Amino acid sequence: MRSLRLPRGRRLLALVAIFAVAILFVIRLADVQLVSASALNADARDKRAVPVTIPSVRGDIVDRNDSVLASTDELYDVQLSPKNTRINGGKFYRQEVGGGIGTVEVTNAEAYAEIGEITGQSADEIAEIVDDALAADPDSDFAYVTRSVDLTQLNRLKELMIPWLTFESHHERSFPNGAVAGNLIGFSGYGEEPQSGVELSQDACLTGKDGQEEYERSEDGVPLPGSVVVTEQAEDGGDVKLSIDRDLNWQAQQIINEQVEDVAAEWGYLVIMDVKTGELVAVAEDGSVDPNDVSGSDPAKRESRSFVSPYEPGSTFKAVTAAALIDQGLADPTTQQLTPGQWEPEPGVRFGDAVAHGEERWTLNGIMVNSSNVGISMLGDRMDSGTLHDYITKFGIGESTQAGMPLEDSGMLFPADQWDRQTSYNIRFGQGVSSTIVQTAGIYQAIANGGERVPPTLVESCTQPDGTVTKPDHGDPVQAISGETAGTMMQVLESVANESWVKDHVSIPGYRIAGKTGTAEQSDGQGGYRSDYVSSFAGIFPADDPQYVAVASVAFPANPENGGLAATAAFRQAAEATIRTFHIPPSTGKYDPLPVNY
Repeated sequence: MRSLRLPRGRRLLALVAIFAVAILFVIRLADVQLVSASALNADARDKRAVPVTIPSVRGDIVDRNDSVLASTDELYDVQLSPKNTRINGGKFYRQEVGGGIGTVEVTNAEAYAEIGEITGQSADEIAEIVDDALAADPDSDFAYVTRSVDLTQLNRLKELMIPWLTFESHHERSFPNGAVAGNLIGFSGYGEEPQSGVELSQDACLTGKDGQEEYERSEDGVPLPGSVVVTEQAEDGGDVKLSIDRDLNWQAQQIINEQVEDVAAEWGYLVIMDVKTGELVAVAEDGSVDPNDVSGSDPAKRESRSFVSPYEPGSTFKAVTAAALIDQGLADPTTQQLTPGQWEPEPGVRFGDAVAHGEERWTLNGIMVNSSNVGISMLGDRMDSGTLHDYITKFGIGESTQAGMPLEDSGMLFPADQWDRQTSYNIRFGQGVSSTIVQTAGIYQAIANGGERVPPTLVESCTQPDGTVTKPDHGDPVQAISGETAGTMMQVLESVANESWVKDHVSIPGYRIAGKTGTAEQSDGQGGYRSDYVSSFAGIFPADDPQYVAVASVAFPANPENGGLAATAAFRQAAEATIRTFHIPPSTGKYDPLPVNY
């Protein structure tokens, strides 16, 4: 029999070939498992892993007592893969719903009906979503079923175990108190994009950092159970605390809305400020926007007008001129001034008092009580314009406040060397200059606080999830007038509240009140003045131990005579609400009148 063994040379050659192939396999295996493992794994993961953003939660906005003013609700979008509904002839198998044993066959029609029972859609509506998507693109892998379902609906949908149904969370801003402080909080668009107010100005604090996760899916696009891996944790946003008291702000809004409506005025503002700290405890405006229903509000009233809409303050500004005269030693409350009803200090410059009268023998205190434009200008003539300008700026007019809003107007104050002759007189009684109502409150805060103006505060702090607290810089306190001058001015302003026409309108039993009225013409936008007025009252209470300032302004009522009544009523009601809210004790001591006439 013939031997089957190969010649020795051929056997050697075969062994070499086998050995060479083995070496190649070893090299390739080493490359796959060691050298190129990371790259190959990443490539494979990229082909099967689906990245998903983990949205961070936007921080809350709270009031001084931590009552929530704005928060974030987590909602969920329901989506499906149209092309995958066609797999297996439009049916799939799942474990029996409710934890039963075994699997059941589910058709698309049955799945559509189950989904619709939870989302409020009909099976036909969901089928139409699928059909329309596939008609536009036979390989369509995405279509929305519905958006913004809540957690209960989400969990019910997940229990259906429908393989081509997926979910994505998103956050939606909610404002549990409606229009309360809506003018301050602001509002956001879809996706929590801030549009105005604190939502916009404090966005850096409120916004967190989104995280990332991945899940793997099968060849047909179905997510694989247990494959979710978090690659980057989400970091939630911080909470912003405001100085306002939610309930007091609500009361202030009710007060100013009622007064504006009662006298058919165009608008009204009401601000309450803490004398010692400058904290704004209420900032109310008529028709405040409801952040839950922005489109339902007047577009002209969606911003915080108390910060961005300055107006000529009128006679409330006389307190600045009087304080400057006293602080300069140029007058005191008993300084005498024979005061006519009209005055023409130089050719082409003429003005008068609101009520016609002959020559009156008034003191500086009497001029303030009777709110005489002529009297304050005649005494103000003792002081040069530059000096008055310096006092006005120390009282905070002409520079923007930094309370924490996106925009805060500076008011209008031209340099003294740009005042024309008429303006140089008019500014002494609050015309030819403008301020926001927050700035006006700051004037009276300074007088009530021993002459030191503390910049107004709306945003108190930002607290991060780790407990880190940061406080914004609102500016440095300014000594506007001396403590002695401030004490004297408090006597004058208490005299105004007790001796002028307002005494029966602003008095509160048991509490001493100090303050000043204001009735101001406003620009008509065409180089002249309107025929109606903005009426204001700026008050301090209690006068013997100043705790709070409240300023109310009511603009252009149908009957101009009603503006002052509305403003004083708003002040009194706001003061009473503040006394109740902060449990302010009654006054001690008694009012000591100053001479009005000589």
